[in-house]
Amino acid sequence: MSMLTDKLKRLDAKYARPREERRYLSVYYGWAKINKIQKREALVVIFLNGEPGPRIGKDGQDGVTKWMNPVYRRWQTAEEASDADHVNRMYTSYSLFMDDKKFGGSLEAVLEYNSEADKNHVSEPERNKIKELLRTSYIASHPTYKEPQVRQLSLFGM
Repeated sequence: MSMLTDKLKRLDAKYARPREERRYLSVYYGWAKINKIQKREALVVIFLNGEPGPRIGKDGQDGVTKWMNPVYRRWQTAEEASDADHVNRMYTSYSLFMDDKKFGGSLEAVLEYNSEADKNHVSEPERNKIKELLRTSYIASHPTYKEPQVRQLSLFGM
């Protein structure tokens, strides 16, 4: 049994893929493509979990454009990339739907929520840049968009 274990260890050491110290994985920010499957507008954040294969493209951008119109791409931090080791999918996607009750159709509320979610991994200037690029992209595709007015219910008025 010991000989078999030793031989397996030697073979593993000989044929093991080299491990990189730091993996450069992307995070994409953009707006969901509306189609027969995706029917609601949403801000989408997609994390790349591994090195993309030849079908997806060198940087993973080809696979991402199926689901969203990418606006900004950044590199994952070491902590974010370490989470990808335990995932068996190529992408992890998070969506913030514009018509969700907590946002009420407000673009500013969606952008602020996304910025707040990124505060542990992304610097303040980069978060502001992401927010501004997403806002510009949304307004360009929705020229008649107006921020909804918040209506406070009063105790005395109807």
